Amino acid sequence: MQNLAGKTIVVTGASAGIGAAAARQLHAAGANVVPVGRSADKTAAIAKELGVEGLTVDYTNLADVRRLAGELLERCPRIDVLANNAGGLWTQRNITVDGYEQTFQVNCLAPYLLTRLLTDRLRESGGRVVITTSDNHKTGKVNLDDLDSEQGYKSQKAYANSKLAAAILNREYARRYPELGVADFHPGVVASEFSRDMKLMHAFANSPLGKPMRHFLTSPEQGAETLVYLSGTTEPLHGGYYVKSKPAKPAKLASDENLATELWEITSRRVGLVA
Repeated sequence: MQNLAGKTIVVTGASAGIGAAAARQLHAAGANVVPVGRSADKTAAIAKELGVEGLTVDYTNLADVRRLAGELLERCPRIDVLANNAGGLWTQRNITVDGYEQTFQVNCLAPYLLTRLLTDRLRESGGRVVITTSDNHKTGKVNLDDLDSEQGYKSQKAYANSKLAAAILNREYARRYPELGVADFHPGVVASEFSRDMKLMHAFANSPLGKPMRHFLTSPEQGAETLVYLSGTTEPLHGGYYVKSKPAKPAKLASDENLATELWEITSRRVGLVA
């Protein structure tokens, strides 16, 4: 177990699954954990378990992301690690109050905005940013003219595209802020509440045919181990991709600097920031 005493670590998506497991493990390692989740009740429960105060946020509303950032800056005189773990997968195409496709906003725009708003605080402590991604990003594509999946929506495709976009932005962030540690990781196929909106998937997983397959899934606790490792390792992190706490090869497009520059500018405009 790493010693993270004195470190302040913000974990989004901490109300269940990988986020909750990571919050527990980080707390056990001595970190001052700030759990952030969408569900007020679930976030309060994990916060109470850890003896801390949690915060809520709705990633489908960018104004709420800004509110969260303000609360974190007010509460945390230092932030050593921002663990961008929150994410989502939806069967149907939904448009947020900001006018963007929900999967792209939750998995890409919202964490990007939160990270940018907390960057100065992270720089003060020589902090790091750790992003929960998915190996599915390797099947994704980034069409700068159709980031909102208007040309036909398929949930798995939208998810992969959003995770690839987040990976591209993560590497661009690492290039622009070399003094910070930046990494993303694949937690494995985790048995959690993550895809709770995928009703058919859950129905199959709990059916007599699907239950045996659950033994091949990664537990939230196992999935969180790489997040915890990246939060505390002394290894330099320069935008790398990790699987099971070891460096791995991301999608080729994840390192496309020209695409990254364009995506960074578009994403910045979308969330109301200067590129």
